[in-house]
Amino acid sequence: MPRSLTRLLLPSVFGCLALALAVGCGPSAPKLYGVSGTVKYKGEPIKAGAITFRAENGATGGGQIVDGKYDIPASAGLQPGKYKVAIAYPDPKAPKGEEGGGVVVTPNELLPAKYNSKTELTAEIQPQATNEVNFPDLK
Repeated sequence: MPRSLTRLLLPSVFGCLALALAVGCGPSAPKLYGVSGTVKYKGEPIKAGAITFRAENGATGGGQIVDGKYDIPASAGLQPGKYKVAIAYPDPKAPKGEEGGGVVVTPNELLPAKYNSKTELTAEIQPQATNEVNFPDLK
């Protein structure tokens, strides 16, 4: 390749390389934020249950509730936005697993449907390191 052509192409090659590095290789995953809080039913902490956050766009996240507390780390967290929140509190006294003949036993739900299958609970996740979302007064 002639020297004059190399002098013309070299700056263009470096310019394209710099642009590619600045733009990146494609869209990056959205930033997720940790969420934690407490959940009480009739003034008492929920001993064992689950909490699920559902966004309008279909995104979901959640975690286990243990002794009235839940903690969703940022690595499994939520994007900023508004969510419907469903809380499950299965009866701890109900039998679990399968009965004879392959019939699955589903424990009774202790919370009213307005907190889970027909939830009225909402939350808004903010773009900050940790979001605390408490449900201290479920009845």
